[in-house]
Amino acid sequence: MNKSFTIGKAFTRVLAGTMVFAIVTATLTFAQTPSSKATAAISTAVGCIVNGTSNIGDTVPVTCHDVFNGTGVLVTADNFAQIMKATMKVSNSQSLFVSPSLVTGLYTNTKTKTSSGGSSTATAEGAVYLRAVLRDPNNPNTVLQIADPIADCTDQILGCIKDTNGDYGVVLDSRVQTLSQTLSSCVVTVGITTGTCNFDSTLQLVLQTTSAHTFNFIFPNVGVGTYTISIEAAVNASGTLTTGSFGTAIAGAAYGLGSLTAESVRMVHDFSF
Repeated sequence: MNKSFTIGKAFTRVLAGTMVFAIVTATLTFAQTPSSKATAAISTAVGCIVNGTSNIGDTVPVTCHDVFNGTGVLVTADNFAQIMKATMKVSNSQSLFVSPSLVTGLYTNTKTKTSSGGSSTATAEGAVYLRAVLRDPNNPNTVLQIADPIADCTDQILGCIKDTNGDYGVVLDSRVQTLSQTLSSCVVTVGITTGTCNFDSTLQLVLQTTSAHTFNFIFPNVGVGTYTISIEAAVNASGTLTTGSFGTAIAGAAYGLGSLTAESVRMVHDFSF
């Protein structure tokens, strides 16, 4: 028999003209009795962040509801949030194969306004990250093991991302959108009379995508005991204008519906990567 619960807390802040808003509502479904062979879980959590800035009068969204559907509560943007978990009992030294799937969405909106003889650049970035760890059921704050291949991550490996605490995750979805505009000066000569012309140009680029991703994690050679398999996600977004630029930069990132399957297996003798 399964049971579910909802967790959340509120948080909001405004930083130097840049509005930041993040939400997550977590509904975690997990097995009540530890499994010794296989287990599964689903998540209807909605985690989202919008970050943006504008100096040409555009309204920056203050909630993710302007970009993505769903309700939620506020969380800090740089923390991994547990979205799925399952308890598994390992009766002998085995390995765990864990396969979480997650729907992700990205939104980027860049606009530049430039007058003759000037240039402007706007950049919007958004990303969704995922990781799998084993936690102690009696002490949920204790991480017992980090899944491979995350355990082998370095800053030089494509697909690895480090949070503010120095913990790695895998990139599920990422986008960097840059819009640049440069206008040369305009000089008009009519007969013996010389004049100048000035004009403004505004360009805008908006992209919104939603996709589903699966990433396989491995916990090799797990010892005897009962473990909580914790699937944790994070979102990040930023919108920036280069110095002297005029425009708008808005980014959003979100995750939604997810599922998890986990299975204990016996690898070949003395298996190692």
